[in-house]
Amino acid sequence: MTESDLRDGVRVGVGDGAPAADPRGWTLPRTVSLGDLGPLADPISEHNGQAIAVRPLTAHPGWLAKLYRPGLQQEDAQRIDLLISAPDTLPEAERAALYARTCWPAARIHAPGNPAVGCVIPMAPEQYRSELRRGRFSERRFVEIDWLAKSDESIEGVGLPSPGYEGRLVACRQLTELAAILEGLGLVYSDWSFSNAFWSPDRRSVYLIDVDGCQPRKMPDIHQPNWADPLTPPGTDADRYTDRYRLGLLVAKCLTGQRDARALHGVAESPWPEQRAASEVLLDMLLATDRERRPAAAQLNQALNNGPYLRAVPRPTRSSLPQLPPVQAASTGPRTVPQPPVSTATAGRAQEPATTSTGPDASTGPDSSITSKTPKTPKTSSTGWIWVLAFAVILLIIIASHH
Repeated sequence: MTESDLRDGVRVGVGDGAPAADPRGWTLPRTVSLGDLGPLADPISEHNGQAIAVRPLTAHPGWLAKLYRPGLQQEDAQRIDLLISAPDTLPEAERAALYARTCWPAARIHAPGNPAVGCVIPMAPEQYRSELRRGRFSERRFVEIDWLAKSDESIEGVGLPSPGYEGRLVACRQLTELAAILEGLGLVYSDWSFSNAFWSPDRRSVYLIDVDGCQPRKMPDIHQPNWADPLTPPGTDADRYTDRYRLGLLVAKCLTGQRDARALHGVAESPWPEQRAASEVLLDMLLATDRERRPAAAQLNQALNNGPYLRAVPRPTRSSLPQLPPVQAASTGPRTVPQPPVSTATAGRAQEPATTSTGPDASTGPDSSITSKTPKTPKTSSTGWIWVLAFAVILLIIIASHH
């Protein structure tokens, strides 16, 4: 990959080249040596992905040196430089969101003969740590967004406040906002999954990590169990369409509190009257048979913010919903999907039909005409009672005649 290829993939600023102000509290050159950073503390993470270690900077609390495996090439240094400068091209609101809710790299670390020793990144803020209670023990740790793919009862069971539908919605809005910014920059993240975002239940916010691995246009597909894109063949690169699928899957799981096929069935039930288009966008992201017809991250973010879904026609064809797990399929209980609180503003619209779907809908199945009809009450006839009374009168007359 050449420098030209990298620049073709990332939106590059055209101003005077002056970097925008970094609001994170430490202004440092965009290329530094390890000696410039001062002493490093013991690693907080080792041999994780492309990094051999992540070590706090003793002289700069709240900052980390992420040290890469040896052997990165000059093009990796160019890619990191482009990531560092990419926020300069953004509108102020998007740049602020990127700095506040991701560990966006601030500087590239170099050494003689190695232009990409690593990068300097901020540590996730303390607000993303909580006490997790397990039986009689508790541990203060970063809360992964994985917890939103569980029921409110499970979340409360470890001592975290219940997010409810509103808390889930706010988190998914922030996730999709970040995804839209990355996609707008021409960057592929590939690693949308439970382990790469933190969640603050108290502040209803999310924080994305490992963003220094983003690459322009495409990158080696990062395989994670249960996150494989069915339309990205194994061994091929991940691209923006892979990102859209994985983002949609993450949002579907976090909104519904379900981790398997029940998440898609919950989405198909369209239970969110204020976010009427969200179900349609998610189903197109996850079930479209043409991967290039998957909606963009910005379209999902717009739908989650109560906006419309403006899609091209003809609509994408979809594959069928996945089969429910055997235990759930055999269960007589209903699936639990977080519902928005009912208010006077939404109560009148809750019964309106959702945006027209080309996918399956629980309310329009083949048996819906049966279950929706009011059973007729059979009429009670009085003819039988007349015959009984007549027979009783005749019997009395006969008895009386014998006396």
